[in-house]
Amino acid sequence: MNNLFNRLLAYYHINENDYRLLTMDITEDNFAEGHSFKDMDNCVRVVKEAIANNKKIFIYGDYDADGIMSISILVKMFKMLNYPVSYHVPNRYTDGYGLNLQRSQEIVADGYDFLITVDNGITAFEGIDYAKNNGLQVLVFDHHQPGDTFPNCDYILHPSVSGFGETATSAGFVTFMFAKSILGQFDYYLATLASISLVSDMMPLVSYNRNLLRLIIKSYRDHPSKSIDLLKENEEFNAVTIGMRIAPKINAIGRLIDNDSLLSRTVEFFTSEDQDTLLNYNEWINQINLERKELTKEAVENSKDIDVEAPAIVGIIAQKEGIIGLIANNFVKKYHKPTIIFALDQSGEIYKGSARSPEGLNIVDTFAQLSEYLEAYGGHAMAGGCSLKKENYEAFKKAFIAIAKETKVAKKTVETIPLYINEITFENYDLIESFSPFGECWPAPSFSLPRIRVASLMYSRDGQHILTSIGNSSRLTGFYFSKENLSQYQFVDMVGTLRLSTYFSKTTIEFLINEINETK
Repeated sequence: MNNLFNRLLAYYHINENDYRLLTMDITEDNFAEGHSFKDMDNCVRVVKEAIANNKKIFIYGDYDADGIMSISILVKMFKMLNYPVSYHVPNRYTDGYGLNLQRSQEIVADGYDFLITVDNGITAFEGIDYAKNNGLQVLVFDHHQPGDTFPNCDYILHPSVSGFGETATSAGFVTFMFAKSILGQFDYYLATLASISLVSDMMPLVSYNRNLLRLIIKSYRDHPSKSIDLLKENEEFNAVTIGMRIAPKINAIGRLIDNDSLLSRTVEFFTSEDQDTLLNYNEWINQINLERKELTKEAVENSKDIDVEAPAIVGIIAQKEGIIGLIANNFVKKYHKPTIIFALDQSGEIYKGSARSPEGLNIVDTFAQLSEYLEAYGGHAMAGGCSLKKENYEAFKKAFIAIAKETKVAKKTVETIPLYINEITFENYDLIESFSPFGECWPAPSFSLPRIRVASLMYSRDGQHILTSIGNSSRLTGFYFSKENLSQYQFVDMVGTLRLSTYFSKTTIEFLINEINETK
């Protein structure tokens, strides 16, 4: 038995039987075996009745990747049913999150008979009440935390409300399950969109979430799609590519675009068959994503007025509010402190804030304590958002930092698996990959290479990066670990991950170094 296999079992706290279940064959029929939505049959029935009665159907979603996937799944599904529908991708800057009263009034005024909300709706009481009071049938497909009461809709599909299962899942997954039921078949393209939503919305990769993602990753080469191929470029379709390349591009549109007609391009991109449209929109998506990267980099570099020495980081940026979450995330990773970044909204009177925190400080509980300063707030323990009037900013900042000062933030520790140089092989890489896909609640394993002789390391020409071959097909790679800094040590311990790297058609296994410590 491979000794690394036993170390991997211990790392994930599972036994060999658990591993067999983890790696069993997943099919279209068994990925969600034993799980079903209460009222699924009713939802299918009323939509089929709406089609039979030629009712005007409207879909209202959200601007993030999960919302875009959810709208696209429904639009594509109705195309497969040869039935026209309309939809709206909300504008972050004018609509905000969820179905609001004004948009509901417009839907009613435009003569729609049937409304489906996706990735929102479970707390959209005012908008849904207006639609129902004006004769519309309303279905809510959502996965967000419900309140004590439910909206006045016809039926709800929701992982917990509908008794589907204990594992949280994405709106895209919920919407896909509806599409699967009404179509009477498993459509691989719709399932691919749902799998993207699972990773983009950081859903736990266990149970039915993991099963669907595994199935789609395994079968993607047999069921490719032009839109996904364009987004992933030359990368393999897997959880890493979704999280690092595909989802950020989709999210960039909702973060930066303040134009309703342009926002709809994302859904057109995922539902069109026209090759010229796909190529043109892909180029546009890449341009917006590049702008998102540049704006984020610029905001971080120009945030010298933000005090990073305080117990919590609280500051204002001049850029669009769509990137404040990215900035907050950047600061938390760098300084490991509770962070909230604000940007001025379009009214010029309200600051919108996005907060992130390491374990220890609960964002929503903190907002609740400081509600006297806030106009609105929401979120969960480690991430949230709020808004406040300009005149309340300084008082809020002072109070937020005071709470952070009294709160003990947990030090982030990374559990590692001991690995040895001679174990960096293709065989062991395949073994590690058999535990994938990795993501939320199922992290990629981190490895420690003990007692590496510093004198044996090779570097880039400028001496700034470790580039050390350890045989014909493996190497140690460490960016910004300079020869000058490491020369003070005789032996070091390395922490990192394994990955495949292909250069000029030659594939090697890299131990990508994340951390180096002197051997004790």
